[in-house]
Amino acid sequence: MRNFNATKLAAIISLTLALLPAIPAEAKSQRSSGNQADPGGHTHKGVILAQKKEYEQAIVEFTKAIEAQPADVKNYVNRATVYKITGKRDKARADYARIIELNPKDADAYSERGQIALASGQLDAAIADLDQAVKLNSNDIEALRFRAYAFLQKKNWAKAIEDYGKVIAKRPDDIQAHERRGFAYRNLNKYNEAVADFTKVIEKSPGDAEAYRRRAYAYQKLQKDKEEAMDLRALLKIKPGDPSATARLKYLEAKSPAPAVKSMPSPVRPKTTSESPSPSVSGTPH
Repeated sequence: MRNFNATKLAAIISLTLALLPAIPAEAKSQRSSGNQADPGGHTHKGVILAQKKEYEQAIVEFTKAIEAQPADVKNYVNRATVYKITGKRDKARADYARIIELNPKDADAYSERGQIALASGQLDAAIADLDQAVKLNSNDIEALRFRAYAFLQKKNWAKAIEDYGKVIAKRPDDIQAHERRGFAYRNLNKYNEAVADFTKVIEKSPGDAEAYRRRAYAYQKLQKDKEEAMDLRALLKIKPGDPSATARLKYLEAKSPAPAVKSMPSPVRPKTTSESPSPSVSGTPH
């Protein structure tokens, strides 16, 4: 789940500042009476405080800005963002609800409220809001990603695959989308498709031991022992001594011993002999 941090706030702060006229330093004292876009200068003060990470005081200033301009969406957006940063999800959700009341076609507000619901484990509410966000803005990749994750949590594998497919169509190198779609495919017993997605993950992150483990499991279900063994060896290079990988590889190697090597002809006995293949050693797959 994505963390709501200062990076997101910075983007909103930049947009907010863009809405405010540039004020020379010596004229700041005139701001409260001369700027109708920000009466009292509370939005500006809140932005500066947020930039300094003085979040509680920023909330106070954004609240004053809302009181002065209760129909101005940007102040709710700013306060909701700071609420999320400080872990006040319920208050952030209330601000996004107010934004939606003021502008029912605000896709971002639906998306943000849906993400809060998802983080709170309210999957149905999250999906409802993210549905609306995608309906209003079909290019909202983040809304699609979060909705796909909500479907994944509900074990609605087909819907998760559909949404992750849309994300991957727009972002082919989205490794997390490939990983999670592969997981959904695996749960539908579509192991070839799972292998394809896990392969994409390995191509982009060759040091990801768990990606090899996931693909090895898919190969196991496909009864592709050779490919599974190769992935387990790759995993063990990254995580030497991994217990489950070691046990499974040992089983595979016992199950399929190396072919016997024929002995060289003897100068005394021209007829050659062959060693018999070693008997298979049974084992229990891990």
